[in-house]
Amino acid sequence: MGNRIKGRTKKKSIKAAIHSGSSQQQKLSRMGKVRKRHHAGLDATFIGRAKVLKKLQISLRDFRRLCILKGVYPRQPKKAPKNKKGQVFYHIKDVKALAHEPLLDKFREFRAFMKKVRRSANRHEKDEARRKEPLAPKYTLHHLVRERYPRFADALGDLDDALCLIHLFACLPSDGKIKSGITRKAQQLAASWGAYCSVTGSVTKSFISVKGVYLEADIMTSGQAVPVRWVTPHNFTQHIPEGVDFRVMLTFFEFYETLLGFVLFKLYGEMGVRYPLPTVASGGGGESNVSSATLHPTLGGKATSVLAANLSALQLALNDAAKGNSAADAVKDAMQSNDGNNDDGNDASDEVNRKAVRAQKKKQRELMQSIDEALKGVEEDGDDNEDDDDDDDFVDEDEDQVPIAAPLREALEAIDDSATSINENGNIVITSPDAQKRHQLFHNMTFFLSREVPRGYLELIILSYGGKVGWEGQDSPILMDDSSITHHVVDRPKLLPSYGALPKSREYIQPQWVLDSANFNFILPVQKYGVGHELPPHLSPWVDDNEEGYVPKYKEEIEKIRNGEMLDENEADNVDSGA
Repeated sequence: MGNRIKGRTKKKSIKAAIHSGSSQQQKLSRMGKVRKRHHAGLDATFIGRAKVLKKLQISLRDFRRLCILKGVYPRQPKKAPKNKKGQVFYHIKDVKALAHEPLLDKFREFRAFMKKVRRSANRHEKDEARRKEPLAPKYTLHHLVRERYPRFADALGDLDDALCLIHLFACLPSDGKIKSGITRKAQQLAASWGAYCSVTGSVTKSFISVKGVYLEADIMTSGQAVPVRWVTPHNFTQHIPEGVDFRVMLTFFEFYETLLGFVLFKLYGEMGVRYPLPTVASGGGGESNVSSATLHPTLGGKATSVLAANLSALQLALNDAAKGNSAADAVKDAMQSNDGNNDDGNDASDEVNRKAVRAQKKKQRELMQSIDEALKGVEEDGDDNEDDDDDDDFVDEDEDQVPIAAPLREALEAIDDSATSINENGNIVITSPDAQKRHQLFHNMTFFLSREVPRGYLELIILSYGGKVGWEGQDSPILMDDSSITHHVVDRPKLLPSYGALPKSREYIQPQWVLDSANFNFILPVQKYGVGHELPPHLSPWVDDNEEGYVPKYKEEIEKIRNGEMLDENEADNVDSGA
């Protein structure tokens, strides 16, 4: 034991812990707090997919579908444990958001419903299974669009993928994997988008590539132009590959269909047109959600141009808006009317027309009652600014009405200050100064497309830049032998002998001339784009020559022609010969 000195405390054993005599606070400051499991670190932030399925109690198929609709994607931790390599992780906050999603209950209801249908089918009760089909649970995705895109600019920023997928489905054949209704709906959405871009002159850039035709449009929102770019596939017979999971693509299409519907409703509403456009009665005598006049003959329709049919419907709606049937005009009329009293006519025909207008605007008149009260506050506010000797009681009463009238006045000023223009037909179209300038490029030109020319993107570009277009077909607004045709678009090695009987006042060009002239915003010489000539290089409008450090020779020639400079002899010979 060794010698001990009397009166001195015994030393602790070496085996004893250093902190054995420390207090609780000293231990906590020195050693730290013991962490509970699943409360910190990787387990508290991320969760594996198997645990997510167990927690949500749904199948893997429904979970993938729910993640696509909600915009939830897997996360990769910075420091993943070695024993969990290759595992799919999701953030715990995303999982909590999925747990409170209303669609989750709908998926569970649909799963229970399908059990009943399968039970009837296994019992060979086919009539009972068919009877239950209309009783299937239904849901909408409107709340998801409002949740993911709180602002309209956010929706426009994510519209590229939506347009690419919708134009892809519009070109796919309808077979067992893709139903005809989906193809029809995709064609209708693509045509509605093209009709808006062509009327407002929004298309700014275009380029033909192997994958398809790239297009870009500037959409005006809050005084700013938001570029939207998409790809239109070539109009060829599409062969569906075997390795593509169309269930995932159809889920994306389901969400993008709702998103594009919201965007088109907003854009058409700014023009004073209600979206969707009014449908035409189908050939069977009943009302159809999709007009037969806007479908291709392979889908049971009558029109050969979906875009032109939707454009004609949009023009009719714009004519109605120009006559004063839009909501914006109704608000302006309410501002101009002092007491909301209408002049009584003596003619019986005027009385009948007035009754018809009242029947059509029943809902609008209910809204006008509240608007008239607010507008009175606006008028009184204006009179108050002119007269400085009003009583205090009147001033106090007017101040009580300002919170109601001020927001309405701001909305009316926004309507009046919006960039509006009236075209030759008297249609009111919301455009920007740049769009008006682009719309004048093909203003006095009429194009005719031969049957071998793809009409989809050419029709959109020509109409967007102010031109008129016709094609070989019964529903073409312009005939082939029309003397007003200035450019005949042909994609053949040489002209047909029958073209010799046509008027000599037109120019025969290849389709690339339309895109190049639109990209440069300049009418190019047609010598290089003649039928049978070797075409000049098709330059991409998205390439920045300053960053690349190289300016193509053909672009230099176009700049010289635009600036009125003299070309070299070799350049002039190339232009004249079309080489």
